[in-house]
Amino acid sequence: MHAGLPKYIPVNLKDIETAGFQDGDEVSLETLKEKASATEKLEAAGCSLTVLPGRKKWVKPSVAKNLARAEEYFSKKRAASLASPESASE
Repeated sequence: MHAGLPKYIPVNLKDIETAGFQDGDEVSLETLKEKASATEKLEAAGCSLTVLPGRKKWVKPSVAKNLARAEEYFSKKRAASLASPESASE
C-alpha cells in the first residue's frame, strides 16, 4: 500500500456472518473470495460472470527478455523430465 494509507481493509460483520465463518477462522480477502456466496447466487439466477485478469506488472524490457528466456528454459527442462520416465519404462 502507499505511504500514509492503513494496512487494513474494513469489512462488514454481516458479510463475515453470511459467509459462514466460524469462531477462530482467519478472515482475509482470499478467504472472502473463496466463500463467494454472491457469485453462487448470481449464477443461480442465470447470470454469467467473467473474472478479469489483474494488472500486469511493468518491468524493464531487459528483465522481460530474461524472464521469457527463463520460462523457455524451464519449460524445455520440464518437458525433458516428463519424457525421460516414459523412455526408462519402455
